[in-house]
Amino acid sequence: MKLSAIFRKKWEWFAFAALLLFFGLIKFPTFDAYFADGWIYFYFGKLVSEGALPYLDFYYSSPPFLPYFAGLLHTLFGFNLPLAAALPTVFSAIDALLIFLLLRKKTSNFASLLAVAVYLFSFATLATTKFYSEAHPLTTFALAGSLLFFHKKYFWAGTFFGLAGLTKLYGLVPAVFLPILISKKPRELAKFFGGIFLSFGIPNLIFLFLVGREYLDFIFFNHLGKEAGIPKGRIFKFFLAHDWGLPAVAALALLAKKKKKLILALLPLAALVVFYAIFPDIYYLYLKIFVALFAALLAFVFAGKFIFQKKTVAGIGIALLLASGATATNFYLRSYAPVSRIDDLAGIVEKVSMEADPDQPIYGNFAITPLVALLSEREIFRNYVDTNSKFIDLGLIDLEQRAAEIEAARVPVVITKIFIDPKTSQTLGIEDVLPDEFFQTNCEPAGFFPIAADFEANWVVVWRCGYSNPSK
Repeated sequence: MKLSAIFRKKWEWFAFAALLLFFGLIKFPTFDAYFADGWIYFYFGKLVSEGALPYLDFYYSSPPFLPYFAGLLHTLFGFNLPLAAALPTVFSAIDALLIFLLLRKKTSNFASLLAVAVYLFSFATLATTKFYSEAHPLTTFALAGSLLFFHKKYFWAGTFFGLAGLTKLYGLVPAVFLPILISKKPRELAKFFGGIFLSFGIPNLIFLFLVGREYLDFIFFNHLGKEAGIPKGRIFKFFLAHDWGLPAVAALALLAKKKKKLILALLPLAALVVFYAIFPDIYYLYLKIFVALFAALLAFVFAGKFIFQKKTVAGIGIALLLASGATATNFYLRSYAPVSRIDDLAGIVEKVSMEADPDQPIYGNFAITPLVALLSEREIFRNYVDTNSKFIDLGLIDLEQRAAEIEAARVPVVITKIFIDPKTSQTLGIEDVLPDEFFQTNCEPAGFFPIAADFEANWVVVWRCGYSNPSK
């Protein structure tokens, strides 16, 4: 068979491969180290691979999927920085494949390819795939659950929704309203909830037995006291500014035929909107699953069975989506991709290796210390890996007590990510790790490493701590 004939017969697969290739070319330069909380999961993976138990041997504030997934990777490959950097793109490629495979026969080849393009080249996907986070496996699982539900594979849909919830609890949110659609079909309901119980209920019951009542505090009750880390208005304004085509086409979708048949695709989105409205502490990366499900909805809107009354309206919608994707990609490449890169990671690792012996622990900022610990093969003091300042605000970390523990153990190295005002020399950010007095009394800078572009800091400082007053 001639190549041209193969292309005509399988053109949609060539188009899908071209979209993935273009996405990969955009993302490949960002397969690097960035300041991010995702490194804590890889350090947790190391601990799990060595036999540590989450919640008992180290603090963890979500259900246990991520540490054990990272533990599996660590067991198979050790810590592999290129693999860790590529994982977000790999998960997003799987998302695209799910959208294409599970929607093209229910909608059309063109509509499913349009949905893939909208998802991959949305700013939300481009921005969040720069670093690893829970949003990536969660989106893959919840998207698979939603699409399998549409295919009436209720047990497997429940299983994947359960895995999404086992990643982060909000992974279950898109499934909240779906049982309404099968409420009069008890066998299907049993299959759906049976899948959730298998992948979500049983693991949680196991950890509730192993950890006790505190397990519920770790994964649920401690989150109820959270306040917004970033105002919601800023998050949604940022989203609308860079993915403006999505709400614009959503408005046009009101002109589509057979709108009642879009309810199945709308229910997961409606559940997410309610969650975003109610839960106080959301972040931009929480929107990745929304964009994935919204892209799937668009496949139905632009498919033959739901096409707009007038083709000119459909054409306007497609043009808006293409323009939105183009501007989002341009902004990402020009202004966002270079931000938060760890410019001299090798130098930081070398300095830490010089200052701390292999049997000595280190401590520091959660966005870089776990990565440096893995690369320098140093332990983190008492497995205090996640030092995010939100835990200070919640009262889960007492900085004075933490400083006393570190001083008593004579931890030789502390790593901070700080902002030094070039005009006034005022320093901000040290107090997010330990009290300023601790550094003044016990430590001196062993190395300054500039950050070329970041949203909140311009230096990494490796502190040499000598504890000259051992009587304290």
